Amino acid sequence: MNQQNKRIAIFLSISLIWSLLWFSQKDLIFNFFGEIPPLLTYTMAIIPTLGLVITSIINRKNLPNKTMTLLGKMSNIALIIMVLPIILLAILGVKNTIGIQENLFGVIIGCITLCYAFCEEMGWRGYLDDELKSKSNKWLVYLFIGVVWYLWHWFFLRSGNDPKLIMLPLLIAASAGIGEVARATHSILICGALHGLANILLLYSVVAQNITTNQKLIILGVCLAVWIPLIKKVEKVTVDNS
Repeated sequence: MNQQNKRIAIFLSISLIWSLLWFSQKDLIFNFFGEIPPLLTYTMAIIPTLGLVITSIINRKNLPNKTMTLLGKMSNIALIIMVLPIILLAILGVKNTIGIQENLFGVIIGCITLCYAFCEEMGWRGYLDDELKSKSNKWLVYLFIGVVWYLWHWFFLRSGNDPKLIMLPLLIAASAGIGEVARATHSILICGALHGLANILLLYSVVAQNITTNQKLIILGVCLAVWIPLIKKVEKVTVDNS
């Protein structure tokens, strides 16, 4: 087994087993600690992503051709892109049942959601895409990452014996979309922002089920209006510096 295959095996083993252990034992852990404050429960959603962060850090040390960095070529733009959804949630507010003022809760849950998405992207784009991009057709890379991404999500997406197969093509498509942005910007943070926006609008029920359709359209519209020209600007600088 060559070094690349060893790194990929380490990545798959740590990330998938970590996710499996957490979601199979989560109820047992919660029962052991007793009643956990809801806000802490939301924060604990980041725990399954730590396997991705750990294996990304381990493998990136030995990655011969790293292109992805935290901020990419234009750190100021990457930070603007990342904080924009949090600002919008703070302005619009997010309803909750735990008694936190809606605008403040928007900031808190926005930070948690974006942190979760960033930690995932450390694995998918920060390591795995960087590992495979130099030796493989990019569409095959996106397909592979999409399948692994589905397997990683499967442990908590399934309901009983329902494997939620509808998520497989959606995650492959998301893998291609975010993968293209990764190659244009070389920024893990920007990829995390795109991933986080999808979670806010569709997937993370704590946010998605507590903001209105109009609020979702406002967040989506403002983000796209601001992000698209900024990403194009980063892409131009990235290409010019390549």
